Amino acid sequence: MPARISKKITKKVQNIAIQVFKLIRCKGFSRVDFILKNSRYPVVLEINSIPGLTPTSLLPKAAKAAGFSFSQLLDEIIKYGIA
Repeated sequence: MPARISKKITKKVQNIAIQVFKLIRCKGFSRVDFILKNSRYPVVLEINSIPGLTPTSLLPKAAKAAGFSFSQLLDEIIKYGIA
């Protein structure tokens, strides 16, 4: 984490993940898993609407790669729940 892919493919994957999240009408947070077909084309495998939240789970690892500590991630989830 983060995936060893180009910035262009990263942006494409992020945009698709957001579209899937909205299409499924998720709320709060989730994790969208992908594979790359021919190392270039993102394919959605699944959306996990209840991803793991242990310090070693994928969502906290992704948050860390985005600059959020584990406690900051939990703070954001709690803030969302309160709102």
